[in-house]
Amino acid sequence: MARIFIVWLAVLASCVDNATYPEAQPYLPQAALRNGLGCVPNLDGQIEANELRPYVGVGARYRVATDRKVDQAGTVAANGVRVWDWGWSADAEQVLQVSAAVVVDQWYAAHFVQSPTGGPRFAVPFDADSTLDAVYSHDPQGLWLHGIASRDQAPKSGQTLLVYAKPVQTAAFPLKAGTAWQAVGKISNGKLKGLPYGGQDIYDFTADLGGKLLLPDITVDQALRVRAKVTATSMLGGSLTRVQTSFFFECLGEVARATAGQNVTDPDFSLATEVRRLAL
Repeated sequence: MARIFIVWLAVLASCVDNATYPEAQPYLPQAALRNGLGCVPNLDGQIEANELRPYVGVGARYRVATDRKVDQAGTVAANGVRVWDWGWSADAEQVLQVSAAVVVDQWYAAHFVQSPTGGPRFAVPFDADSTLDAVYSHDPQGLWLHGIASRDQAPKSGQTLLVYAKPVQTAAFPLKAGTAWQAVGKISNGKLKGLPYGGQDIYDFTADLGGKLLLPDITVDQALRVRAKVTATSMLGGSLTRVQTSFFFECLGEVARATAGQNVTDPDFSLATEVRRLAL
């Protein structure tokens, strides 16, 4: 998705050898064109729909580290710009490769409705082993999460099919600092690993700060910080809360993410169970 593979819950990938960490280089807008994305950032401080759109089949690579302390406060430079230094190296860091696929003939395709304005649906891997797909759509109003389904119709772990009654808006355009929104997803007659499931997910999103983000491979001069909290309540009354901090940039989409542990509700959490950073 303009390199936006946005799944608001934790996503991992298959393991590869530890990566090397070249010196960070300044980000050049022309890099988006060289990558075949056809999108050049205009650096206007906000992200429009056309700057956060899906590119089917275009892969994105992320460095993935687990159980890592993160600096969410950053420092304010003499020029007033907030700087987050996430350019550190990590032991046993892995690489996550993700790409989007159009939802056409997958077994679950008929279960997911179109977006509110008819945007095409696409799927991205949701879990570490790519056994689950998250289904999205994109239109001028936002990025919409339709639900989650098993990639295979009859997996050994049991079929999962969690379809929201109405798609959940996970990005509201234009995305800019000072905006916040809430979305509610209701699930009925669902399946979770072969078991009946029903429940409600409440999403709270806040785009609060902009600044410079240092990563191992690139430096993003105008990153936008977006925080998300998801509270999932099952029909049996049990609930689970997850908070996450992401950084976005025009055309490149989500360039970094930190996810806290289960039921950690402090948005300023310092220990992340997973950290991912865009890799070249």
